[in-house]
Amino acid sequence: MSEQFSAGRVATIFLTVVGSITPFVSTHPGLAGRGNIVSKAEAVSKKYDFIVVGGGTAGLTVADRLTEDPKTTVLVVEHGYFYDANDPNDLRTSRNYNMTSLPIPSLGGKTVPIVVGHCVGGSSAINGQGVHRSTRRDYGTWAELGGPGSTWNWDGLLPSFKKAVNLQEPDPAYAKYFNITYDIPSAWGQYESSRVLATFSPQFGDNRKTMYNALKRVPGIEVPKDISAGTTGLGWYPITMEPEVPYNRSYSRTGHWDGLNRPNYDIMVGMRVNKVLFNGNKASAVRFVPKEGGAPMTVAARKEIILSAGALHTPQILMLSGIGPEKIIREAGLQVKYDLPGVGQNLQDHPTGPLILFEYGNPPPDKPSPFPLDIFRGQGLQASLSLPVVAPDRFEAIARKYASQDISKYLPSSIHPNVLAGQRAIQKILSREMLGKDIPILNYLVGGPPQAIPIQWKITSRGFVTLNTSNPESDPVVDLRSLSNPVDIDLMIALTRFFRTHFARDLAEWNATEVQPGTNVTTDAQLEEVIKSQYNPVAGHHFVGTTAKMPKQLGGVVDEELFVHGVKGLRVADAGIMPLLPGAATQFTVYSIGEKAAALIKEKWS
Repeated sequence: MSEQFSAGRVATIFLTVVGSITPFVSTHPGLAGRGNIVSKAEAVSKKYDFIVVGGGTAGLTVADRLTEDPKTTVLVVEHGYFYDANDPNDLRTSRNYNMTSLPIPSLGGKTVPIVVGHCVGGSSAINGQGVHRSTRRDYGTWAELGGPGSTWNWDGLLPSFKKAVNLQEPDPAYAKYFNITYDIPSAWGQYESSRVLATFSPQFGDNRKTMYNALKRVPGIEVPKDISAGTTGLGWYPITMEPEVPYNRSYSRTGHWDGLNRPNYDIMVGMRVNKVLFNGNKASAVRFVPKEGGAPMTVAARKEIILSAGALHTPQILMLSGIGPEKIIREAGLQVKYDLPGVGQNLQDHPTGPLILFEYGNPPPDKPSPFPLDIFRGQGLQASLSLPVVAPDRFEAIARKYASQDISKYLPSSIHPNVLAGQRAIQKILSREMLGKDIPILNYLVGGPPQAIPIQWKITSRGFVTLNTSNPESDPVVDLRSLSNPVDIDLMIALTRFFRTHFARDLAEWNATEVQPGTNVTTDAQLEEVIKSQYNPVAGHHFVGTTAKMPKQLGGVVDEELFVHGVKGLRVADAGIMPLLPGAATQFTVYSIGEKAAALIKEKWS
């Protein structure tokens, strides 16, 4: 039997919750005119057309776009609270979830902190602000995994990318001095309705130009007009920043909540969603409780419910609602609504390797920049490189090794056949793309000194997120399973060797010599030891893949329109739908997912 409810049966929110919201609004008077912060039971006793679970990067994007139609009503339910991302004195730890991974066997059993946004605006309120986009070929793999007719490729996503961020062009003199080039027709939008702003960070010195010129000497490297126009290579990227308010962060809250003043757009904060309710097979309501304590509440959705709680919490909500791996749901003492084994599987993140540090014997001139510096912002210059460019003498062997693996040996022994089939499909695609120059494997955020920490854009190991079966509503269990596939070590060794070669060769005129890891570290075995001692499996905190957009028979969780397999009226719109990590920081892609999701919803209900 599916759980039913009465639209009018809404419990009272306890005064503790109202008390936690009211003082915050009174001390931040600007919030009073920025939308409807719902804090009383009678305000949510009505039905909404749509309920969005999660007021983060994608969730607020969806809610904003849907409420552009004044006849459409939306409620956003957010677990965190409002947090001023531009107030240096507002450093509450509550803006992050306080979570820790399970011990990682390959790293000696160490655990790592799990950082994701826990406030209105989500991770866009706390991240490094980089506006990165991967290549045409990379996004094409998503469509390949989706099946014939998929629109989740470059051409299908580009309109959403253009709508997601409004590029503010830099000062022409500044752009000329640093050779910052960009291609607005090919890569960017400047829509007035797009209030998430991006521009190029004013914090570069002449030492950055030295590194830029050195990278141009790398054999095979491309220097496109715009690094965001679909190719690998060397180039400048913008950050989410409001240029008219010096160095203020532009993020999902400022772009999709502040100043909208729409009577059809409500948000509740400090609420923990613990279940999606169904009328038959259709999602019809959400149940949530004040996280500070209080009675549960139930609110109805006339049309759809959209889960945008992120790649770690959306799977938890699905499983709490009875959708996911049947065995886990039963072990947690819950009723199975629909057995969907891919929920929580395929977890990926961008790891980093060891510090590679050189020093100049004859330092290049470092003239003071004629432009004001902001040392607190993102790097702005990146080299996003393919494996043949990074490891011309190793890439074929690495790709062959990965392609020939029995991938099941490097996945959990309990893996469902559907999920295994999906991992084999991913293995086939990724091993093929390792041989080409159109998908980035390495990211180098270029600083001034000759040093680097390799960022690995593609990984072969897979983790998972699941319920704590003894306490299902507590934090989800995150098992990263980092380096469980040995190909990831091979890749990181190749990336580390690339930097050692690059610095020694392309900075030779400045007599650059290695300091770390040190010239005594020569063999792959020695490098592996160094890598494992400094490996950060969640350096990007770019968690993806746990509600993958793939067919169910490949372990997928959502279809091409982001509907959850097996039920109706329930979509997912967050980083979890990415079947493969993009060769880019995920913020920009998550915004585009929100834009595309909103367009799909509007198309259905127009």
